Amino acid sequence: MTSTLPPGASRRQLRKAVLRMRLEMHRQELRHEMLQISQPLKQVREYGQRLRQGNAPFLLTGGALALAGLLGGKRGWRRWLRLALIIAPLLRRRPNVSD
Repeated sequence: MTSTLPPGASRRQLRKAVLRMRLEMHRQELRHEMLQISQPLKQVREYGQRLRQGNAPFLLTGGALALAGLLGGKRGWRRWLRLALIIAPLLRRRPNVSD
């Protein structure tokens, strides 16, 4: 945004030009801050897309089963195993993500 003022610009024109420059600077600062704030959200979204690809659902199911086996009692792991066997086919189905 480059505005050239005439050499004999009035005081009012100079004030307007300074105000426009300050507003433009403020707009750019806000845009920069929003980009910085939205960066982590963008990273989380990309991480979620990477998790949906490959063997991540099976690894998550296996991890949950292993954690339940370690933390659960004698009967707890059976319930988690049954749940993992029910959920595994659902996780295997990949939804079409078009972003």
